[in-house]
Amino acid sequence: MDEKNHRPIKKMNPMNKKTAYYSGIFILLVYLNLTTGSLFAAKANSNYPMNSDKNIEAKVNDLSGHIEFKYTKEVKDYIKKYTKPGRSGSEKILGRIPVYFPVFEKKINDRNLPEELKVLAIVESHLNVGAYSKAGAAGLWQLIKGTARQYDLSVRNNFDERYAVEASTDAALDYLSDLYGQFGDWTLALAAYNCGPGNVRKAIRRSGGKRDFWKIIKYLPKETRNYVPKFIAISYLLEHFREYGIEPQVPDKRYFETAEAVVYKHLTFREISDLTGVPMEVIKKMNYAYRKNYIPANTKGYKLTLPVQALYTLLDYYDNNQIEFSKEHNYDFSKYILNNFSREVAMELLGSKYKYDVEVLQVRKPHFISSSVNGNVKLDNPAIDIKNYKTNKFKSSFVFHELKPGESIDEVATEYNVKLEDVMRWNNIYISTPPKSGAILRIEK
Repeated sequence: MDEKNHRPIKKMNPMNKKTAYYSGIFILLVYLNLTTGSLFAAKANSNYPMNSDKNIEAKVNDLSGHIEFKYTKEVKDYIKKYTKPGRSGSEKILGRIPVYFPVFEKKINDRNLPEELKVLAIVESHLNVGAYSKAGAAGLWQLIKGTARQYDLSVRNNFDERYAVEASTDAALDYLSDLYGQFGDWTLALAAYNCGPGNVRKAIRRSGGKRDFWKIIKYLPKETRNYVPKFIAISYLLEHFREYGIEPQVPDKRYFETAEAVVYKHLTFREISDLTGVPMEVIKKMNYAYRKNYIPANTKGYKLTLPVQALYTLLDYYDNNQIEFSKEHNYDFSKYILNNFSREVAMELLGSKYKYDVEVLQVRKPHFISSSVNGNVKLDNPAIDIKNYKTNKFKSSFVFHELKPGESIDEVATEYNVKLEDVMRWNNIYISTPPKSGAILRIEK
C-alpha cells in the first residue's frame, strides 16, 4: 500500500477533545435557539400527527364563511401542493398579502360582501399584478377585456385598468356581486366567475335543477371543478402555513409604505426614477396599468402610486396644478406585517417605533383569513406630514440616503457634512415623527 495513503491516525489532544466538546454544545444551543425562536418554527414533518389527513380534514371543516368549505380528494391534493417542503411559490404569495389585502378588505367591507372573496385574487393570479393568461385575462383578478369594459374599466394599448389594483378590484367585486344576484349562492358565484354564468346555468339544468356547487360539480368544465377546491386549499394555507414551517418572503418595504398622487401632465417612469431614485421596476410594479411606462397628459387626472417619501419628492418638484396629492389613498398596509409576520420580521420591517404594537398585536395567533378590521392599533402617519407640506422647487442637485437600522438623522448629517436642520427641512421631518429605518432621505449637495 502506498505509504502516503496509509498514515497512522493521530490521537486527539485531551485539550482539543474538550474544545471540540464545548464547540459542539455551543453550535447545538445556537441551532436550537434559531429553530425554536421563530413563529414559523418547522412543525412541518409530514408524519407529524397534526398534519395527518384526519386532522387536515377537521381543519378544513372548521373554516367558516359564505363559501361552502368541503374536504375532498381535490382539496387534499391542492393542500399538499401548497404546503409540501420547498414551496417557494406559497412563500411568495404570503409575502405579497400585505401589499394587496388591505385594498381588498376595505372595498369588500364597503360593499358588505364576504371577506373570504379576497382569496379569489390568489386563486386567479397568485397576487402577481402583471399576470396574463393565454385566454387574454389580465391583472390580479384575471379579467378578460369584455368583462372589464362591461364594468367601466379602460382597456387600451397604453393604459389597461385591469392591471390597476383599485380599479380592477372594484370591477371584480361588482361582477361577483352580480353573479351572486343571479345564483343566490357564493360558491356558485365563484364557479361562474371562472367559467361564466352560462356554463353554471347549464350545469344546474343538467343536474335536475340543483343549486349546490358540490351537486352540480360533475357537469361543470374541468377547470371549474378544480377551481373551488383550489380556493379552499389556499384558504387552508392562509390559516395554517406556520404549522408547515412556511415563511412568507418578506416584501420590499417600499411596496407597503406608499402614497398616491393624481397626475395631469405627461410624465415618464424614467423621469420619475431619475428624480426620486426609485428603480424603474418598482415604479412599474406599483403602476402596472401604464403599459408604455408613462402617464399620458390628461384632464381627469391619472393615479400614480410611489413609496411615500419618493412621492413627496415628486410633489416638491412639480406645481400643484400638474400633480396633486391624493387623500383617498389611506390604506394601512403595515397592520398586515404586525398581524401576520413573526415579531422578528415585523420589527425588522417596521422598526423599534412599532415595538409596542408588535408585542400587543401578536399575543393572539396571527391570521390572514379572519377579519382584521377591528381591534387593531392605528399606526402613525409617515414621517412627512401632508398638513405641513409646502411646494418648493429644488435649488440644487441632491443624492439619496437610505436610513439604516439604529442610524440617527444627526449621523446622516455628519456623514454628508451638512447641518441637521437642513436634512430635516429637505425631507419635511419633524421631531415628533422621526423617519423609520429604511426611509429614503434627500441630501442636497
